[in-house]
Amino acid sequence: MLRAHPPRCVDWVARVANYLWEAVSIYEKWASGEDLGEDDVYRLSSLLGSPTRKLEAALSRYRDVVGRLIEERCSSASGDGEVCIYTWARWAFKRYFPAALDAGGTVLWKKGGSVEVLSYPLHRAYDLGVRGVELPSGKAALAAPRLDGWQVNAYWDPILGGWEFTTRYVLHNMRFTGGRLTVAVYGERINPVVQAAWKVAEPLGLESSLKGFKGWTLTFMLVHREPATALRRTPTPDDADSLRLVLVAARRPDGSILDPRESGGVAEKLGVESLAGMLLEGLEDPGKALEAAKTMVSYPSLFLWYPTDPEHPEIYEVKSQVYEDYVKAVKAGEARSLVVLLTSGLGEVEEKLRSQLGGVVDEVKSALEELGDALKSVGDPDELRQLLIAAGVQAKLASSAAKALREKPERALRIVAASSVEGFKVEEAAEVLRGVAKAIRGSSGG
Repeated sequence: MLRAHPPRCVDWVARVANYLWEAVSIYEKWASGEDLGEDDVYRLSSLLGSPTRKLEAALSRYRDVVGRLIEERCSSASGDGEVCIYTWARWAFKRYFPAALDAGGTVLWKKGGSVEVLSYPLHRAYDLGVRGVELPSGKAALAAPRLDGWQVNAYWDPILGGWEFTTRYVLHNMRFTGGRLTVAVYGERINPVVQAAWKVAEPLGLESSLKGFKGWTLTFMLVHREPATALRRTPTPDDADSLRLVLVAARRPDGSILDPRESGGVAEKLGVESLAGMLLEGLEDPGKALEAAKTMVSYPSLFLWYPTDPEHPEIYEVKSQVYEDYVKAVKAGEARSLVVLLTSGLGEVEEKLRSQLGGVVDEVKSALEELGDALKSVGDPDELRQLLIAAGVQAKLASSAAKALREKPERALRIVAASSVEGFKVEEAAEVLRGVAKAIRGSSGG
């Protein structure tokens, strides 16, 4: 594990190893006119995942990473330099070199050639499916659920002389409008998620409770009574009565982090909820976690924590295979998601759907059987492709379904059914599916 040198930080910070801070500090040292020694060059390039002792190669790598793979959003701090927040670009392939681990909302203050850490939030988890990422064989220290909300990080801001929230992506004085970033005067809260977090925090007296935590970074989830997956918008201060703050993790001034269980005591002092009471007992074993995720509908994923390092314990995210479609079917009434789930062959999920949606589940199942029979009645794949196109299925999907019918009929059914009910509500799904089945039988003479 790479270790960092002590940063030039505000006076309450002792010794932290925020990898992103260190990479930016070395680069700023060069940008301010200082020469970089061979050790600095190698350290910088190693933090960025491409070790080299050549200065130009290291600088080129920095420019490739910071501003592209790692997004840097900065704001002038009224003559006190600039404050920047760093996050992994959502369009980029996920990678896990040292600096990338801390690209989850780290906030740095650049002033006069020095770089100080203002906010050092929970580092990024490893995402299964990314090349080279595998679950360890041993048991995790704990399994914690991912809450379906919005992450906000609280930290003491020495420029403003008070506590502030950020999201993972922007500072309090930033917001996206129509895909464009707007940056207001530093200190002006224009971000709706930050505004909402403060609206929830104020009645709790959170700012007063935080007085004893100067130098800490506290990572919360802002959770709406409706899952974010179903809400499909960011919260605003008007949602305050429907929101709550849940403490996920807390990082001490020395950089060491308290996991969700350990953070329970901090949450109690602050008067907020924590994940400590929501831990998924019995799922610390990787095999059990993977099996549970197949049909998990309560949470979008779970995190397995391994205490490998006090600052960067390894955290692995195990994603539910059905959560998003379940929420869309149950909360948003989307027919496509219901069809996807009913053609997955997961009986446990089917029963949960039935308990939430009632008889419509059996109606759609019956219609799916009719559609499946209609598909099987067409012997020639090319004829089926033409029939599906005539029934309104996209040409590309019609070709995929026709090819899959002989060897994977369940997949063919899912392709046709999901495409046919796109944009419809669950109450309309059975009628739509029966209509497609009738069109196929009628046109094929079956």
